[in-house]
Amino acid sequence: MEITFIDAGCGDAVHIRFLGNDKKIHNILIDGGTEKGSVYPEGLRKTLEKIVSSHDEYIDLWILSHIDDDHIGGILRLLKDDELLAKLGLSRTKFWFNYSIWDYDTGIRDNIRKSTRQGITLRDYLIENSILNESITTDSGTIDLWGAKATILSPDKKNVDELLEKWKKEERRLKTSDTSSKKAAGKNDYEIRIEDFDTSKEHNTHSEENASSISFLFEYEDASILFTADSEPETLITSLKRLNDGKPVQLDYIQLPHHGSKFNIRNELLRLVKCSNYIISADGFNNANLPNKETLVKVLDANPDQEIQFFITQKNSLTNSIFDVDHRSKINLNFPKDDQRNLFFDI
Repeated sequence: MEITFIDAGCGDAVHIRFLGNDKKIHNILIDGGTEKGSVYPEGLRKTLEKIVSSHDEYIDLWILSHIDDDHIGGILRLLKDDELLAKLGLSRTKFWFNYSIWDYDTGIRDNIRKSTRQGITLRDYLIENSILNESITTDSGTIDLWGAKATILSPDKKNVDELLEKWKKEERRLKTSDTSSKKAAGKNDYEIRIEDFDTSKEHNTHSEENASSISFLFEYEDASILFTADSEPETLITSLKRLNDGKPVQLDYIQLPHHGSKFNIRNELLRLVKCSNYIISADGFNNANLPNKETLVKVLDANPDQEIQFFITQKNSLTNSIFDVDHRSKINLNFPKDDQRNLFFDI
């Protein structure tokens, strides 16, 4: 099995490729990254071109975890990429997407205006041109994927209902107002030393969009990987407890939720997994200054007797400096190889 975390800026785009029990190669995509600049042509598009060039392969399943632009913006770019879109043949692709009849903020734009038309375009395209599954929740349980297994850990039905209600209200608001404000960027926490963090402190926040994220435990042969998108920790904690009777779940890799945000991690969540490898889809240069160093320190504190490996999708002056003030030699930050833009795992 090959898993590629595509460089999507501070966004998610993942490609899973494996040999199924039907002796065929299967491709699963998770999200599509942001729409910004060169992220689509240099990231998602190149991955899609590679699948198309295989001739006998196509995208079997595309999981749209939730409606934030840094997860589906690249797919909106694809819908305008007529040449590649025609080659992909998405009529054979099944989509997991918890959608509503209402619109949301997404689409190609050069300002912060919201557009009902752009949001409707994505949903309507999938309904008309692919196989669309409207509701994926924890009630879906474990789903067989050609011999691999996906156990849905988030969202629960309550999370989805809250999203749909917000979606409905948002479109009503858009009818009278077409502007929104960007979140102000703060200062990152990379200058704080490890010993100066209070890792017992928990941060609470709630976003209907993030809480609706599709997250799942993916199992293939002897490998187990937890894909979390932007899931909120409470639902993950409940699902993991139910999954293994409250005992830690053994994982080969875990994707830290919401690009390593301190608001999407809990000490209890870290106690419910046994893992040495933590993946973070982030670039440091974003309004929320993700990943938060505090999240990584919590991981280290939760695993005092393990050698932890952090894998970050983009290496730059910020992500490479997270632990510079600590002068420690045993903190393992891993990035894409110098000649690659993506994190690649052959499992």
